[in-house]
Amino acid sequence: MHLNDWPILCLTISALLALLARRWIDAGWAACFAIFLIYDRILPTAIPGELKYAFLGVGVILIASQVAKNYHQYKKS
Repeated sequence: MHLNDWPILCLTISALLALLARRWIDAGWAACFAIFLIYDRILPTAIPGELKYAFLGVGVILIASQVAKNYHQYKKS
C-alpha cells in the first residue's frame, strides 16, 4: 500500500461508517471524493475526465448544501 492510497481508504471507511450511522449526506460526499481519487489514479484514457470531475462536483455540492443547512439552522435559533 502506497502513501497515496491512504486518503482513498480513509474516505471509504468514512463513507461506510456514515452509512451505518444513517448520515446520508456525509456518506455521499465521502463516497464521491473516494471515487474521484480512485478515478484519478486510473489512466486518463480509461475514464473520461468529465466523469471524474462530475464526482468531485457532486461532492462539493453535497458539502455546500450541508453547510448551508447548518447555517440556516444557526440563523434560525
